[in-house]
Amino acid sequence: MPTCLASSSGLLRSAVHPHSSHTRQLTTYAVRWAAGCRRTATSVRRAALSTAATAVPAKYEEQRAHTLTVLHKTAALLPRILPSLRPSPDGISLQESLQFWEDVLGKVYEDLSLSPEQKEKGVVRVAVYGVDESSNAGDLVTALLEDPFVSEEQKKTLRTRWEAQPQGSRSVRIQYGTSPTTGDVVHVQSSWLQHFGVPLEVSEYKPSSSPETAKALFTADVPIVLCNPASTPLPSILPISTDPPLPVSRQHAVLAISSPSPTHPSAAMQAAQVKGLAVNEDLRVVFVDSARALHGLEQLGYAPATPLSVQRYQDDVTGSNVASVTQIVKGIISKALGETAHTPDFAKVVAVHTQTGRALVKEALLTCRNVLRHAELEADAVLTGTSTLRGQMEEAKAKVHLEIFGAPGNDGDEIAKAVGQARKSVKVTMDSLQWYKLFWRVDDIREVVTAAVDRAWCRDLERKLVFHAGRLAALQSSFKDSAAALCRSFPPSSPYHSPVLHNALERIVSAPSYPLTATALTSPLHARQSQLGFPTERLHIAAQRAVITMSGSMLSGFGVAWSGWASELGLAGGYINVGMTMETALGVGMLGAVLGVRWAVGRWDKAKKRWWKDWDRVGEGLERDLKDALSRTMEQHVVLVSETACSGLEKIVAKRKAEVQELKEEVQSLEAELGGRSHVDTSQ
Repeated sequence: MPTCLASSSGLLRSAVHPHSSHTRQLTTYAVRWAAGCRRTATSVRRAALSTAATAVPAKYEEQRAHTLTVLHKTAALLPRILPSLRPSPDGISLQESLQFWEDVLGKVYEDLSLSPEQKEKGVVRVAVYGVDESSNAGDLVTALLEDPFVSEEQKKTLRTRWEAQPQGSRSVRIQYGTSPTTGDVVHVQSSWLQHFGVPLEVSEYKPSSSPETAKALFTADVPIVLCNPASTPLPSILPISTDPPLPVSRQHAVLAISSPSPTHPSAAMQAAQVKGLAVNEDLRVVFVDSARALHGLEQLGYAPATPLSVQRYQDDVTGSNVASVTQIVKGIISKALGETAHTPDFAKVVAVHTQTGRALVKEALLTCRNVLRHAELEADAVLTGTSTLRGQMEEAKAKVHLEIFGAPGNDGDEIAKAVGQARKSVKVTMDSLQWYKLFWRVDDIREVVTAAVDRAWCRDLERKLVFHAGRLAALQSSFKDSAAALCRSFPPSSPYHSPVLHNALERIVSAPSYPLTATALTSPLHARQSQLGFPTERLHIAAQRAVITMSGSMLSGFGVAWSGWASELGLAGGYINVGMTMETALGVGMLGAVLGVRWAVGRWDKAKKRWWKDWDRVGEGLERDLKDALSRTMEQHVVLVSETACSGLEKIVAKRKAEVQELKEEVQSLEAELGGRSHVDTSQ
């Protein structure tokens, strides 16, 4: 459909062959009218384009909004996982610090929340960084941006870009343009900068450990890290580089390795090495020879163009493999853009920034996962320390029983040997207490038996227990020092540094009952010895009863015999009459005396046997008491501090592991949310 009706009418055709002045005037008017219509149509088209220029495609806007949502959730999660301490060589690394990721994600938020005026100035950032001076990152930038047929002034501007920067500057920014260099931005007319269909800025950085350089590399849309394996071994930057932190683990990163040729045997070996070290399976690795690319440019740009120079240029540029860097950068940008028909440049930049934001959020979550993994390893290390200390305690408990009491059930049992030896010593005294000696020793039975028990009651065992009590005191001090060393091994910033636990240990050590004395082991000996007091008293009473019984029996027998004799002789005026002859009375009296004495002797023997049964019961109880006392001494004195330290640390570990597991689930949830959305975007 014609834009203006005048352009399709016969008025313009009549202007070819004018036939009159009226026709000429009419023709002039028609031409002016058509020109006005064209200007009006042009204005309409410009207005339409202006309106389209301020609109973002729905697909990009949806991706941006979703990325911002996940970004906010991740930013809220980071303070709960990442340490807030300042990075230090002996502490946390810069890449695992909270401030670093807050700054990085803050830059992502700024890129995705620009005003319409700022969006018009947005650019896709390509950062080139050499890990050392021999990496020659500058040669790669020159090889990418220099065109062979540009003016000498443009070549000089590009090759002397660092000379235009202030002294001490660590970076230079390069953009397409014809205006003079302003600040740290160098403008060059490079076709490479216009090759990708989006406004592009190349930033070159000198080797530096500055946090600002690290943040700039991480927030770049396409970070290119150049490494020369001859000066910087690949394992020093892979799988993760911490000093300085390099974005080799994040998505859309490019690792350029200086190599004489991509087909060189060393390149294959290095490629296999990178594959084995890299955390990111999608890490783009390219082997380049920047010096050869520059040599090819010099062949064509600084000498007359001849077939030979053109051939050399083509060979050097192709052999340098610099074109692969261009293809990789184009692939990364194209992945973010997708279908870009009728899409304004600023919307393309927003799409690339959105892709970068998703990659950085994923990298932040990966850092969180690594920190949580380190927390789990730290918890396992604490449990290893407590397990080692507990193993030492259990070993000491098992060994101390064998060392003090010997092996049970054989001749090595020290308690049984001591009780048996004491029994032999006391038995001599007990055997000497015959029934016929009771008449003049009946009042000394208690003292004699008690004195014999005192002399024989496990004296050698008591001396051994006193000796081992000193050894246990030294062992107690050793376990106390081990527990204190384990608790002090955690720095104040560690979650396992617990002042409450330290105070609990100090309170135990300062308690009056904590020092180990000899009575802790020997008290069962004296307690069990005192338990023989009642059986000895009962034996003494039995001796007295035996003496009284024997005395009464003998007196009664003599009385009956005398009564029979007196009745036979008629003594006492005939008042005594037992109704039996003298011989019978004498026999009955003697029989009664013998029976009474025999019964009393039997009772005395039973009393001694009962005393020995009490002795055996006391001996058996002594073995139990000594072993219980030793176990109680080990628990309440020797290993009390170390046991308290292990229990306290294990409680902290259990709590810490529960927190880590909860945080891991939150990280997994955010990764699933981010990954699920990425899959949907890719399928679209």
